[in-house]
Amino acid sequence: MKIELTWAWLEGHPSLDFANTVIRRGWTEYELINSTADLDSWLDAAALPAPRPATVTEGDLQAFLPLRNASLRLLRAAAGHGSWRAADVRYLNEALLSHPDVTLLGPTMGSVRSQPVGAPTPFTLLLAKLAAEVRDVLAGPRPDLALCDAPSCGQLFLQRRPNQAWCGPPCGNRARVARHHTTNDHQPQD
Repeated sequence: MKIELTWAWLEGHPSLDFANTVIRRGWTEYELINSTADLDSWLDAAALPAPRPATVTEGDLQAFLPLRNASLRLLRAAAGHGSWRAADVRYLNEALLSHPDVTLLGPTMGSVRSQPVGAPTPFTLLLAKLAAEVRDVLAGPRPDLALCDAPSCGQLFLQRRPNQAWCGPPCGNRARVARHHTTNDHQPQD
């Protein structure tokens, strides 16, 4: 099945935009970043925590996917769906350690600026910043982090109310229709 890349995110939060590059249609998951062109398209649309690299290479794609996969599993685990894996924690921490940054005083009183240690490539710096965004979501209690379990979704989102089960009204409607069909399929026939 070919999925059209629309990049319609729920939150605009870099860590969730990063993780939500895997989507579900029905109950099957689909990878949205299959080529450097897909990655380039995502970079154009995403809320990035660092400057967008001018170009991306096959090597950048090969660096993006494992970090995204580890981040996706950790975020899902934090949302109550899946296991917290030590290997994923190590992978995320390695990305953070590969290009740390320091916070320096800024040009005006009360301001600060971040500067990477060393001279990472723009894409490597972006991956380290994305890892930091994921870390920040996972580091504190996030009872509002949830996984939309509606058919054809599977996106991570931040709940706006404590009992919010779906990321938005369209998913709620799909879930209710699916539940209605399942309930009616089990009713005795006259």
